Amino acid sequence: MRHVTIAGIAGYFEKKHMMEQDISKAAAILRDGGVVIFPTDTVWGIGAWIGSKAGIAKLYTLKKRDRNKPTALLVGSLEQAFKYGQFSAEAIILAERYWPGALTVVVEATADVPKALQNGRGGVGIRWPKLALVTDLCEQLPGGIAASSANEAGDRAPVEWGEVSKDLLAKSDFVIPAESALTGISSTVVDLMDGRPKIIRQGEVWLR
Repeated sequence: MRHVTIAGIAGYFEKKHMMEQDISKAAAILRDGGVVIFPTDTVWGIGAWIGSKAGIAKLYTLKKRDRNKPTALLVGSLEQAFKYGQFSAEAIILAERYWPGALTVVVEATADVPKALQNGRGGVGIRWPKLALVTDLCEQLPGGIAASSANEAGDRAPVEWGEVSKDLLAKSDFVIPAESALTGISSTVVDLMDGRPKIIRQGEVWLR
């Protein structure tokens, strides 16, 4: 039987309080057009609030990302996902089965999604990560986060803290520290815009 001490309980609540403060600070920075580095359930990410054109522009600049390349959108609930994407019956089935988790669904974007985040067909990739930190952050904003892995375009996505781009760390506006174990496996991306599911990238979630 595990022995729980008063000090251990106090330490847990202290860490929880610090994390809540970090999330609140990150949300405020994102709303003001900043860019934040944070962990997801797969790799370390860097993101901007969907409601900030300045933040999204800064995200692309720091990542040295092609402006014509869409960026995925992280959400904290099905309700938020439905706000940004037009989900078919099949898309809803996949979302309800695998979310929160490592599945990105590409669906037709709604008018609430900036053109910068859409692909050439008016679609957007949406994911609800299996990490309470991301859910809490999206709820506090409120809204989705345009996010990518915390590395410059073309480099390896960081799994360990030490692999996060030093240049991005220096130029980002805030970092949410975490002790969460990341899987290191990117999300599976499935395109549902043409009716039948088409796997764009095979990742942690296996689809047939």
